[in-house]
Amino acid sequence: MSIYAILTIIFFVAAMAGLWGLFAKAGQKGWIALVPFYNFYVWLKIIKKPLWWFIFILLPFINVFTIM
Repeated sequence: MSIYAILTIIFFVAAMAGLWGLFAKAGQKGWIALVPFYNFYVWLKIIKKPLWWFIFILLPFINVFTIM
């Protein structure tokens, strides 16, 4: 296994652990961080943004500015 694959796995695990903790502190179930797309929906509810922002998250290039 290459060093890049190992670093990618470490980064992914760290990001999921961070999302898990964020959801837990916000009063949501932590496992929601592991479910693709549903975690964005819950994240939008946590930060109190309108649901139509979910469409922006799915669009290339615009999603970078939406998530920031």
